[in-house]
Amino acid sequence: MPKFTSNQYAEALYDSVHQTHEKDHDKVMDNFVKILAQNGDLGKYEEIAEAYKIMVMKEKGLSQAQVTVAQDMEISRSVIDELNKITGSKLEIKKKVDSGIVGGVVVRVDDTLIDASVKNQLNNLNKSLKN
Repeated sequence: MPKFTSNQYAEALYDSVHQTHEKDHDKVMDNFVKILAQNGDLGKYEEIAEAYKIMVMKEKGLSQAQVTVAQDMEISRSVIDELNKITGSKLEIKKKVDSGIVGGVVVRVDDTLIDASVKNQLNNLNKSLKN
């Protein structure tokens, strides 16, 4: 039996939910969980749920942004507004703290990466000095 990716499962669930009446959604979910169990893929639940959430957000014109900062701090409204302008959609911000970036910020929205971290700037400087 072929293995399915979390995205494939999420797409199948998304299509099934959108093609059925709301009163039948519990049946759809029950059947979906049974299929996951039969395929030994119940462990993929978190990934499937995240992929499904992204599909629903896209349907609503929303995107998710992973914002990585060096220390725990509040992300200002002006930064969020600027990211909304750049992406052309309303963003849901997920913040991650990683002291390894030293300072600055790293933003990932869908397949776009904006790396304005001090670590990246130092790496670029190092590369240019070696050339």
